[in-house]
Amino acid sequence: MAGWALAAKPPKALPAQGAIIQELSAKEQKILQELEALSRQINQKREEIEALAEEIAKKELILRRLNQEVHQKEKLLERLNFLFRERLKRLATLGKIGWVNLLLAPQDIATFFRRQEYVSLILYHDQELAQKIKKEREELATKREYVAREKEQLEELKRQYENQLVVLENLKREKENLLEEVKRNKRLYAETLKMLEQAYAAIAQMAEELKRTRAELEATREEVEKAKQEAQKKARKGPPPPLLEVKGMLPPPVPGEVIRFFGLNEDPLKGEKFFQPGITIAAPAGSPVRTPYAGKIVKISYLRQKGFLVFIDHGYHFLSVIGGLSKVTKGLGAEVATGEVIGEVGESPYEESGVYYELRYRGKPQDPLAWLDTSQLKLLR
Repeated sequence: MAGWALAAKPPKALPAQGAIIQELSAKEQKILQELEALSRQINQKREEIEALAEEIAKKELILRRLNQEVHQKEKLLERLNFLFRERLKRLATLGKIGWVNLLLAPQDIATFFRRQEYVSLILYHDQELAQKIKKEREELATKREYVAREKEQLEELKRQYENQLVVLENLKREKENLLEEVKRNKRLYAETLKMLEQAYAAIAQMAEELKRTRAELEATREEVEKAKQEAQKKARKGPPPPLLEVKGMLPPPVPGEVIRFFGLNEDPLKGEKFFQPGITIAAPAGSPVRTPYAGKIVKISYLRQKGFLVFIDHGYHFLSVIGGLSKVTKGLGAEVATGEVIGEVGESPYEESGVYYELRYRGKPQDPLAWLDTSQLKLLR
């Protein structure tokens, strides 16, 4: 009996799908903001790395210039030391006589003292100049070490910034992958929501049509009741003819729209195809259910979530199966007439309320629409 499932009522999936899409949109917006912030951080970090590279290049230029200056100072100091040693060497090789000749060579004593002063000044100047150059060289060496330390610190900071840049780029890639996943999920949920909206629109249209049908049925209810009562009276006067003689004239268990047909059907929720040996007629819960033809109730069973099933033997190997009832008003073994009320349409928690009807001949299911009076039914297929 799994094949006679009725059309499902619109569940609460539509608001849930909409909420999920809103949540995904908010998440997508948040990730986009995070990506924008990460891009700014990455650009800023790259600018800082470029600035550090320029600073390091400047430091290298300063170091090269300082190295050149130190080298020049060293050469100058070596030259000065060489001259200073040569002067001392020459003065030392003069000996006492040489000194005497040097001192006595002038015409007067003033010239002698002036020459002596010149020699002392030259030696003193050379010594002062050597000390000055040595001091400048030491200062340059100290400055060079300071600049080298600054360069090393800048290179270390650059390495740290490059590592931070790698971390930021990896994080950005992760965020981009997450964004793609969120967009994909959002697209899937949006497609699902669109399908659900179309399905619910169709259900709403069907509900409107059912409402109009019910209003029409209510308007003619008294006339139908009178006609059926008269038919029941006539049926009780004598035995009913064989069911084969009234083919196409049987009143349906309930009037309404046929929402499941005999044969191959497709589950609208699962999309799976199945064979249904009967038809399903939509009807409001609580509507009276009548027997299509006179007979005897030979079996009453109950299926969870599907309601009561009543089996009516019409004789001549014909058997009717009527399901979807919330209650049965006739007992087992009761003789029922054509059109007699045997129960009420039940409420379904997951499906649209209605009645399932199956007609069997020698145990084989027949298409009920070939036997029922279809003027009381609405056929959309």
